[in-house]
Amino acid sequence: MNESAYQRIVTLLDNRRVTYAVINHPPCKTSEESQAARAAAGYPGVIGAKAILAKLYFKEGDQFATIVLPGTHLLDKDKLVALIPSLKKIRFATPEEMSSLAGVVPGCMPPFASAVFPEIPLLIIASALREFDRLGFNAAYLEKSIILSTEDYFSTAIPSYVVDCSIPKVS
Repeated sequence: MNESAYQRIVTLLDNRRVTYAVINHPPCKTSEESQAARAAAGYPGVIGAKAILAKLYFKEGDQFATIVLPGTHLLDKDKLVALIPSLKKIRFATPEEMSSLAGVVPGCMPPFASAVFPEIPLLIIASALREFDRLGFNAAYLEKSIILSTEDYFSTAIPSYVVDCSIPKVS
């Protein structure tokens, strides 16, 4: 199941001639574990791009979206609702919806929407992600990451919205 999602990501990056690295590491269930694994593999200082699959409820109807934020941040749902036109509320996708729409299990959602997953029309990226030069993300597996420049990610992923919808985690 995850292999199809991984292959679509790699194909997109290759087709766009993006320079990236694929690293294998022990399975990581949290952003902190992923950051430590990437650092141990030779990529210290790379920010994680945490991807959340969510269902958004608009006045006109419902749509799924991938919401991406730095791994060191939390989603601010209230800010998101206030910043996206006609958005009324948001909920996280169920494991069944993740499997059906993206072919992945929780913790493996890559930071892409329609460019990789045609049934996920919206990609919302927290503007805080632009503060970092390079990012890494779980590439449809808990034990596989892709590292690339933030600039290449933004130009390849093609966001629907870039908004201030995240807040730094408090230690």
